[in-house]
Amino acid sequence: MSNILDILKKNVLPKLEIFQNRWVILCIVVGVIAIVVLVVVLKILKKRKLNKAIELADSEEPSDKKPEESYELITKRIKRFGKKYKSILFASVEPGALPITLPVNVAIGLAKGKRRCLLVDLDLKRDAIAKAFELDNDKDSLGSKAVRTEFENLWVWPGHNFAQLKQMNVREIVQKALDRFDLVLINAPSLVSSPDRRQIISAAQAAFVCTKNASEATKLSELIKSSDCVVIGCIQIQQPSLQQ
Repeated sequence: MSNILDILKKNVLPKLEIFQNRWVILCIVVGVIAIVVLVVVLKILKKRKLNKAIELADSEEPSDKKPEESYELITKRIKRFGKKYKSILFASVEPGALPITLPVNVAIGLAKGKRRCLLVDLDLKRDAIAKAFELDNDKDSLGSKAVRTEFENLWVWPGHNFAQLKQMNVREIVQKALDRFDLVLINAPSLVSSPDRRQIISAAQAAFVCTKNASEATKLSELIKSSDCVVIGCIQIQQPSLQQ
């Protein structure tokens, strides 16, 4: 036992005396604080990266990124949050900022990735998704159920389905759909002007803000964040340049 104590006195204790120096202690404290700050900053940067704008061309002019690549990026982002967020809202101030090709191609991409997906269309005036998939919207065929498309794992709830409903019940439709589908996408191209915007937002767990400029993005983000819905991306439509 005495041998052990002698070893400690000769080899260990002299080395520990350095920690009695206040400058050494100060350096250690500063180092620990710097590490903590770095970890926090990295987390913030990671979160901002998820919200980074995805550019989508809205013209025939050449761009650095093809629309197909943007759709794939959006699809990957949705898959990343697949277990946490299962109802995804695509929202814009007006239809021009949210081309129908966006939710349609993303839904197809998710379906091809073996995700059972329902695409709900709230563009009631244009009934755009029904036209995109060439679905019959005659009065005799109107119903209140999801319609299967030619793509495996993909169903749509066309806008004309709401014609027979007394009121907009998006939240109820989405909640029931989540028992059957892996993901529910909601197309809301005129969210700000919709009298049911609060209900629509509450039906979604996460959202993509689709805009043409920064002011629209701020307006939409503030509206969506007023509920429990989380903005996971901003999609900016590139405006065609004017020809001289």
